[in-house]
Amino acid sequence: MSEFKQNKRPLRPIWRGLPVVLLCLGLSLGAAWQYLRYATPMYESTAKIKLADVNEGAMNTTLIKNLDAFSGTDRSSAEAELVRSPLLLGRALDHLPFDLSTYRVGKLRTTEMYRASPFLVALTLHNPKWAEKPFDLRIDAAGALRLTAPSGEVAEGRLGQPLRLSGAEVTITRNEEELKNRPDVPLADHYRLVQHNRGELIEAIGSQLDVSSTDRNVPVLRISYQSPVPEKAADLVNALTAVYLDDYLATKYKVVNATSQSITEQLKTVRRTLSHSEDTVEQYRDKKSIVNIKQETETDLHKIAELKIQRANIQMSLAAANNLYRYMTNGKNHALALAPNFEAFNDMLSTDIIKKIKDLQAEKHDLLLRFTPEDAQVKTVDLKLADLNSYLLESIRNTRTSLTIRYRDIDRTIRQSQGVFVGLPTREKNLAILERDFQLNEKLYTFLREKETEAEIAKATPISYHRVIADGLVPTEPTAPHRGFVLLVSGFLGLLVGSLLAYLIAGVRSTPGDAYSVQKEAATPLAATIPHLGEDFEGQLAFFKQLATRLALKGFFVPGNKLVVSAFTDKEGQSFFFEHLRQALVAQGLKVRALVLRDPTSPNPDAQPDELLLVQNLPLAQDSYALAVMAGAQANLFVIDSRTTPTFRLAELDLLVADYQLPNVHLCLNRDGYDPGFLRIMARRLRRSTRRAPQTAAEPTGLPLPAGLDLQA
Repeated sequence: MSEFKQNKRPLRPIWRGLPVVLLCLGLSLGAAWQYLRYATPMYESTAKIKLADVNEGAMNTTLIKNLDAFSGTDRSSAEAELVRSPLLLGRALDHLPFDLSTYRVGKLRTTEMYRASPFLVALTLHNPKWAEKPFDLRIDAAGALRLTAPSGEVAEGRLGQPLRLSGAEVTITRNEEELKNRPDVPLADHYRLVQHNRGELIEAIGSQLDVSSTDRNVPVLRISYQSPVPEKAADLVNALTAVYLDDYLATKYKVVNATSQSITEQLKTVRRTLSHSEDTVEQYRDKKSIVNIKQETETDLHKIAELKIQRANIQMSLAAANNLYRYMTNGKNHALALAPNFEAFNDMLSTDIIKKIKDLQAEKHDLLLRFTPEDAQVKTVDLKLADLNSYLLESIRNTRTSLTIRYRDIDRTIRQSQGVFVGLPTREKNLAILERDFQLNEKLYTFLREKETEAEIAKATPISYHRVIADGLVPTEPTAPHRGFVLLVSGFLGLLVGSLLAYLIAGVRSTPGDAYSVQKEAATPLAATIPHLGEDFEGQLAFFKQLATRLALKGFFVPGNKLVVSAFTDKEGQSFFFEHLRQALVAQGLKVRALVLRDPTSPNPDAQPDELLLVQNLPLAQDSYALAVMAGAQANLFVIDSRTTPTFRLAELDLLVADYQLPNVHLCLNRDGYDPGFLRIMARRLRRSTRRAPQTAAEPTGLPLPAGLDLQA
């Protein structure tokens, strides 16, 4: 339970200040209700347009491709700006009767009639300063007119007659169709006419017009307009959508026609340029004998590569033959001791000659075993060997000569083949330039032919692929002011202001409230707490008997001591506490002498050794004599009230105790935690007022109660 009270303590100022909160709430709701009663309601009508897809239909073929890298991609935003542009708004106003507004003037509110006007007005304004200025019109039951210009000039006449003013000419006639449909609408009344300036009218409409995209990735435009007249809101959004579609179609066909004409003229020039490019390429190929430069170049390069391989092989064979020839020539005197390298000559003839030479050498070695070198058989073998060596040497010489001739022929052929590549880069460059010009002209011609076909198809299909997917309907409920929202916000603000005022008042009139607050604010110890005891005297006496026992245990009721009961004012329950404590002590059998100080001249005796002197002190706020009484006592009980004692007085009491060294001062909190509601207080005061007279006449029963008891009632 103590935790619950602890949590409830911050809400106590609101509970105490509930009348202030309810008053603020009532005033706020009353002001909101009056505002809703007299505020002009605003009605909103909405139309939706689905934008055409870039790939949908012949009208949306890309006649001219956009190559701008910095162009915008949010098409819906661009179309929204177009819809709210003054150009389209002006075109929409050309189809609507917005330039002249008619109002019915009432006692509390002026209402625009729009198409529901019982009369028709033809107004020609000659003075531009009268634009946006009200003309006051009064029509009586007989059809007489009284028109007052903005300058104060007055013109009188009848319905159907032109009224001429210095700056305008006005003709007012009956609206027979409206009067027939609504016979209950009176014609005789007080009216107001306003001729609008077109520029200011467009600006005013633009401020109430909202054009947005439903989603960034969904090409749907939402067009909304707010107006005090529901029909006016619906007419504007529908007229604006119609004008937007017509403008889109007209602009599209204007672009298509201009593009088609331009393409036709460009095709003639491009066709001549393309023909000239074809002739130039043909003449250059004939002059340079070019069939296919790439293929011819590859063939010549392959041929040269093969010849170079053959030349390299012959060059290696020739080098081997030269080495062998030099080897054989240098060693011809001792040919039998030579071992030549015949790697380059591995044909059958050379192999057979070498074999014969080796056989003759073997035969010579065999003969030398039996004969001398001068022998005829040995010399015959030497002659054969010499013939074979000479034959072999001549063969090597002839082979070397043949290889040299072949090497020269192949080298000459390679040089002749390489001569074909002289000037080849220039021929390739010139041919590439001519072919590039031809290809560019050909692509341009093809592109223009495609766009010419698209333009012809587009001109043949007069359809707009923008679609109105939702027409603007006449609204039945106003969008502003929102009744529930206004009342909710007003109630919340009233509660907020009332709560702030309640906390402010609670801060200004701060009281302790309960024992926790007393102990938090005061350094003086708390001796006792007295709850709200009601009006039952027996219950009050029973509680004070228990309180007397607790105070006796704390040492307050020692015989021979003087116990002073003090308070700041008479309204804090000092008399109630003193009288009930005295009765409780008497009921317990203690010898008590009670003394009530009435003024500073009252005696202030000391207690006798066998008695307890109980003194009701003067209020501390009235006389400083009360401090002297407290200083002469052995114990002091200071009564404070949870609802009447200001919190700042507790700090003052601490200062007084410290400054005057007041002995044994303890606090007694009256009506601890007592926090009745506003309704309970009012009911109790009402009961007191009804019972006050009979209570005064009745004789008292039981012990008399002082006035301090009223604080516990």
